[in-house]
Amino acid sequence: MVTASVVACAGPPDEKSAIAKIESLGGRVLYIAKDSKEYSVTITKDMFGDKKGFTEADTKLLADLQTAVEISIQHPDATDAWVEPLKKLTSLKKLHLEKTKITDAALAHIAGLSNLEYLNLYSTGVTDAGLDNLKNLGKLKSLYLWQTKVTEAKAKAFQAAMAKAGNKDLSINLGVAKDLRSVNVVARLQAQRASSTKAAKEAAAKAAKAEAEKYAAIKEPKFGKDILPIFKRSCVECHDKKKAKGKFRLDTFAELQKGADGKPVLVAKKPDESLLLELIKLPDSDDERMPNKGSRLSDPVIAMIHRWIEQGALEK
Repeated sequence: MVTASVVACAGPPDEKSAIAKIESLGGRVLYIAKDSKEYSVTITKDMFGDKKGFTEADTKLLADLQTAVEISIQHPDATDAWVEPLKKLTSLKKLHLEKTKITDAALAHIAGLSNLEYLNLYSTGVTDAGLDNLKNLGKLKSLYLWQTKVTEAKAKAFQAAMAKAGNKDLSINLGVAKDLRSVNVVARLQAQRASSTKAAKEAAAKAAKAEAEKYAAIKEPKFGKDILPIFKRSCVECHDKKKAKGKFRLDTFAELQKGADGKPVLVAKKPDESLLLELIKLPDSDDERMPNKGSRLSDPVIAMIHRWIEQGALEK
């Protein structure tokens, strides 16, 4: 933005005069861009210093700001009367009234600002009753009601009514973790989640198909080449030289042949009598399922182990 002092003021004489007077009282006028007719105005008590300062009597100047697109009245003495001169500023898009003394009456003054997109009422005295004054602001997108007397129930009902009337872009902020997203934002997020879920399902299905094809292609699996890599990935954390749970190791073919605690877990060519395969096939809900940690082995992998045992559980 650029200051009014370096850009020739646009608009009729009354508007130019009002801008000059506001600046003389300590207000700040900033143009949106060089040679732009649109500008923002800020009235803040802290900026006045040793100047006279802005008073209620000076608010009549605001009525002449016909080209203003943003006005910020942050003066702590501001009341409903300060807002009344704004009611004909149809070009206004943003209005800051936070931390002022305004009440519902101020909302009645701005009810006709049809181009208003942003309204900040943080820490003011507005209530549920005053909110309906804003029902005709069809372009309103952001409404801040944090630390006001507006209830969450009323805010939700107002947002729903606005959406029903055609404004589905209105988001209402009621404070930390109380951001009522607009209908359109919610719809976009739902669409994005649905798209992500669909993409994830498609990717999972593609991976599962690839895995099934990979293991189905191993017609004559061998321990060292095909079975041991699976055991290393999913089983040896609990069944190797360092930790042999149940006195059972899967890290070498010789140890596998020893079984669990001296009892065989493999019966060559008889998968249905092999304890190892039985434990692998148990559902996730069974505490005896192997592997005990993480996900169970996939069906294509289990089918390959079944095939390996059925063919004689060969090492090479």
